[in-house]
Amino acid sequence: MRHSCDSPPLATEPRRRPGRPSVVLRLGVWIAAIASLAMVSILASITVAELSSGEARAINLAGSLRMQSYLIDAVVSSRDHAGNLQAVEQAFTEFEARYRDPELKRAIPRQAGDAVRAAYDDVGAWWSGRFRPAAARAMSSPPNSISLRTDTAEMVTRIDRLVALVEQGLEAKLQWLRLVQGISLVLLLIVGASAVFQLKVHVIKPLADLLDSAHRVRHGDFGVRVPTREADELGQLGEAFNFMVEDLSRNYAQLEQRVLEKTEELACSNRSLNLLYSTTRRLSERAVTHATLLHTLQDVEQAIGIRSGALCLGRSDQLAILGDQIQAAQIERMCASSCLGCGSDNGRLRALPQIDASSPRAVAVPLFDGSHSHGAMLLEQADGTELAPWQVELLETIGHHIGTALAASRRNEESHRLALLDERSVIARELHDSLAQALSYLKIQVARLQKMLGPQQPEPVNEVVGELRDGLSEAYRQLRELLTTFRLRIDGRGLNAAIDDTVQEFRRRSGLAISLDNHLAGPELAPGREIHVLQIIREALSNIERHARATQVRVSLANDGPEHIRVQVEDDGIGFELQSPPVHRYGLVIMRDRAESLAGEIQISPRASGGTRVEADPHLGGAGVAF
Repeated sequence: MRHSCDSPPLATEPRRRPGRPSVVLRLGVWIAAIASLAMVSILASITVAELSSGEARAINLAGSLRMQSYLIDAVVSSRDHAGNLQAVEQAFTEFEARYRDPELKRAIPRQAGDAVRAAYDDVGAWWSGRFRPAAARAMSSPPNSISLRTDTAEMVTRIDRLVALVEQGLEAKLQWLRLVQGISLVLLLIVGASAVFQLKVHVIKPLADLLDSAHRVRHGDFGVRVPTREADELGQLGEAFNFMVEDLSRNYAQLEQRVLEKTEELACSNRSLNLLYSTTRRLSERAVTHATLLHTLQDVEQAIGIRSGALCLGRSDQLAILGDQIQAAQIERMCASSCLGCGSDNGRLRALPQIDASSPRAVAVPLFDGSHSHGAMLLEQADGTELAPWQVELLETIGHHIGTALAASRRNEESHRLALLDERSVIARELHDSLAQALSYLKIQVARLQKMLGPQQPEPVNEVVGELRDGLSEAYRQLRELLTTFRLRIDGRGLNAAIDDTVQEFRRRSGLAISLDNHLAGPELAPGREIHVLQIIREALSNIERHARATQVRVSLANDGPEHIRVQVEDDGIGFELQSPPVHRYGLVIMRDRAESLAGEIQISPRASGGTRVEADPHLGGAGVAF
């Protein structure tokens, strides 16, 4: 522990005194004794297991000799001696193979005077000297099969004696193992009980006293001392503990003041870290949306202790306001030109000038990503309060995180848009190279067919040919429109610029007076949804050009709540009911399908002053923040 210069002198370090042997040494002796007894028991088990290895197999083999003897007797005693000669020879061979099996011979002791060895040799001698010759004679002379039965019984008796002796040997080994393990168990219990007693007296009791003293010290009782015991490791630990408690009792009072001084700093750091963590996690794990930035703003308000706040985002021609604590008009007065005006001071927080004496003081935190500003976070300060340096630094860091997240979101959306457009271009190229060529070929073939048939064909045939030609022409036209749709591109300028280009294109192509009234602001559509909205407008203008006979067209777009936009295309033409409908009304189907894919719907209604109104309300699902 580190001490200040004016701390009182430390207590004298306790001296070591001789005493009993080390606790570790005593415990090692007891553990070695227990391990030795366990090792003896294990070695005895291993030895018996090695000695008994294969004896069960040997018993089975010896018993099978008995079965083989009966088999030889049964084969020899059958009437068909000529047919069973080969079977008898095979039985002789099998008997000898089992008798000389290595597993059986491994279980037979090699000592000449052993009873098991004598019984094994007796079976072999009886087999080669009596039983096998008798069986051979019975095969050549059937009357001798009666005497073979007597030899078979004698052979089985000798085999039973061999099996019994092998079993007795195995049982003797197991009995010896039980005796060794019983003695080892008794000794283990005695040694274990002694070790437990010594452990309780010389280890557990001193540790319990030391633990109790440590518990009392933890609760502030610095007058406790560990009783002095033997001069082993635990005794030395007790003396060191007493020395430590004396040292703590002198320095504890000095630490209280230092703790109080650091508590406030840690509280501020903790709030800052929590705010930075929650902000970073929210901006990195989720898309940068209205809800994400609103939650971030609420966390800033709570952590910093400000009265209210808002986020200004957008381009120079748009103003997106997130947060409902400050009125929109008030923000526009604070930042008259655009959000970028509040955040143009190279990422440094700055105070905004008060509009009048009654207006609250406010600061603007730029949303700066290191190279570009993406708006500002406007915060109202409570009356009579000033931002501390750590709060200023924290707000600038939060602004940097938000600006970096906005920049990353913009890059991701642009990358997504480019990937989507590339994919659509590939599809358009494939359709042009395959289906468009096929339809062109079919149109040529239909023209050839009509020319070959001539006008003298029956009327039904001419009607079918005409319908086939019209159907192919309509399919080809729809395919060209589909290719135009797939080749449609929305560049980095966004949806609004693409709508402007579309209106200009139809003005030049159709000569219609088309007016555009675009009031879209705030969150933008996802790249995939922008294409659908633009195509709905294009399809509506295409229908007006081909069917409405209009002179004036008005296209209007506006936000319809926080999650929808409203698209209207109106004309002063002949009206929907009077238009010459196409065969399948493909345009209406295309607009309806695209509106449904955007979780919206298409409404087509007549205008009071004449003409038709097409209205769609796409959902903003997946929208990001406008830049």
